[in-house]
Amino acid sequence: MKTFLVIPTVRDLSFLSQWGNEFAGCELIIVEDRPHKDIRVPGKGFQSVYHYDWSDIRRDFGKDEWIFSRRNAGIRSYGFWKAYQKGADIIVTLDDDCYPVDKNFIKQHQNNLQSFAPEGWFATFPHPKHMFTRGFPYANRNKLKVVVSHGLWSNKIDMDAKTQLQIGDVNIAPYPAIRQFVPGGHYFPMSTMNLAFTREAVPLMYLPLMGRDPADTPWGYDRFDDIWAGVFAKKILDHLGLAVVNGSPFVEHRKASDAHKNLIKERTGMKINETLWKAVERVALTKNSPVACYREFSQKIVFPKKVYFSKLRVAMTAWSSLF
Repeated sequence: MKTFLVIPTVRDLSFLSQWGNEFAGCELIIVEDRPHKDIRVPGKGFQSVYHYDWSDIRRDFGKDEWIFSRRNAGIRSYGFWKAYQKGADIIVTLDDDCYPVDKNFIKQHQNNLQSFAPEGWFATFPHPKHMFTRGFPYANRNKLKVVVSHGLWSNKIDMDAKTQLQIGDVNIAPYPAIRQFVPGGHYFPMSTMNLAFTREAVPLMYLPLMGRDPADTPWGYDRFDDIWAGVFAKKILDHLGLAVVNGSPFVEHRKASDAHKNLIKERTGMKINETLWKAVERVALTKNSPVACYREFSQKIVFPKKVYFSKLRVAMTAWSSLF
């Protein structure tokens, strides 16, 4: 399986030195969230290394470069598209403040993406070897192909700023290995901090406009890029009978961002986040492929009547045209 690791960053990549040979069989895509390339790229540890910045997005997309966020980790969608172009079978994405916990990190994601989820029943024993307990109908086991592997975190869990400021830092010890399937008809808060997905799912992995546009004008929303992308994707995956696995492999998250600054960034999106998933739920899908469903979804979703969401619809449609 041709596996790509996509990392968006404005910091250095020294954290990769702690991963040892974990990524030896992978190709690396760095999306530097700056006008020009400043960071040093790894000289070893990867099969190939590709380094991109804003100028590369402009070269590839011209007047449509605005569909990729600036000054926001959502810029990693550009890396997803480049990996797709280069023939990726699996794409893994990490944040630059994540460190190894589990052995065989890449292999665990790969194994997750070769598994099948149960249909109609919830597995109560989330063991990574995927064992079903007494009474689980055999006809409902191993039915739905998994195309998204949502890895979790020890140390700093991925909290919103309001929660973090209310309860303080939560330092979580490494968990036992787990693997659970997100049930059909349920949404989940997808984090791109530790995520993997198959080539089939790439058309669903567009991260909505956050941070700033190419003219450095704020979009007005931030830190909901992966959350909203996950809600949109899960709606389509459920329709297509495809599945999401959650749990191992874990990373250690040494949070680099500031909760007070994050609270300001999250403020405008918090209220909309309470209801957006309900608008997603009301969309009736009829198509039978991820890209066709994404295009249909972008046309049918009833977004809030704001200029931002009008632009987002255009961006989502433009993204779907790439596949």
